[in-house]
Amino acid sequence: MEYYLHDDPRMHAAWGPWFSHEYITYFAVQAFDRIMGLPPVPVKPNPFIDDTQWPVGPGHIDLYKEDYREARKIDPLLAFDYGHRNGDFSPDPPLDRTADPWKVLVVYTTEPDLNLDCDLSLHKRQKIMGGSHGWRHMRFRILGYRIGMAPESFRHHRQMAVKAFQEGNDYWGWRMLSRCTHYLADLGSPFHVKAAPDGYVIRKILSSHELFRTASAIHTGYELYVERRFREECRPFKDSLMDGARQGRTIGGDLDAELDGYVREAERLVKPVFSFMLDRFGTGLVEAYGDVHKDHEEDVAAQTKKCAANAARVIFEDSHRPHLKALDDLTADILKRVGRMLGMLLAGFADR
Repeated sequence: MEYYLHDDPRMHAAWGPWFSHEYITYFAVQAFDRIMGLPPVPVKPNPFIDDTQWPVGPGHIDLYKEDYREARKIDPLLAFDYGHRNGDFSPDPPLDRTADPWKVLVVYTTEPDLNLDCDLSLHKRQKIMGGSHGWRHMRFRILGYRIGMAPESFRHHRQMAVKAFQEGNDYWGWRMLSRCTHYLADLGSPFHVKAAPDGYVIRKILSSHELFRTASAIHTGYELYVERRFREECRPFKDSLMDGARQGRTIGGDLDAELDGYVREAERLVKPVFSFMLDRFGTGLVEAYGDVHKDHEEDVAAQTKKCAANAARVIFEDSHRPHLKALDDLTADILKRVGRMLGMLLAGFADR
């Protein structure tokens, strides 16, 4: 039987509502019968909790969703905070529990969008990306400079997954790999590798506040659109991810050698997606994010969550519905490439 994650009876309601990264990883891992059939692994503590080479945000806590208590029922169409779920979870590892590897891959893929990468001092230019969260999740090329470290985030967590498996901690091997899928998917998302089309940047170069405000609105608004369409069971998204993952599983190859081309393809799609969002949603969408400022004490990622409900109302108002197919088609193209890269990544771990 086919599922869309939110209707999969194997996934407890306490873990919902579901967000884009979880859908992306869910559909990618469905292409791997070997991973889906792996036996449960015992839950263990994080062996890298004091990793000084890769500090985590001061507000981060490893929560263990294997130990859950269903506490509320959130309307998924009104769910915008990745940390606000139907369940309450334990900060202590439930050492008497086991976890299916494929479920670990799915339920922890949003961890990097919580406090893991926030409120850190990583680089003097991180304000350009709204703070340390953006710095670890994006990679731009501006005036010959590369800013942001998303590729390093991907490689670090892949290395941590390998290390955990080598040390016999399979639970954290899969959980680090789950985080790794997040950064790899981010690198295939247009606005994580290019803020706006070159022509728009040139026109607005002297209006830095307007440029930042518009680029942030388009970026975050696009992510809201993708998330909502997953929840609405957009079939092309599912098919593209699974087709891409099967391709990646089959071809194998050197993932690192493919990374630059993957990023360039994402950059290429910035212009058509940006233009669609700006032409169709325009001022209303930008105004929905009017309270977001790059010099605010909060990370931009935290600020945009507070504006999400208003932005979603703009994007999904009835007059816009008939025009979304063009954006669906562009996004399905993006997701097929993301699925292919995730397929290549997961293929390297499928025989665990």
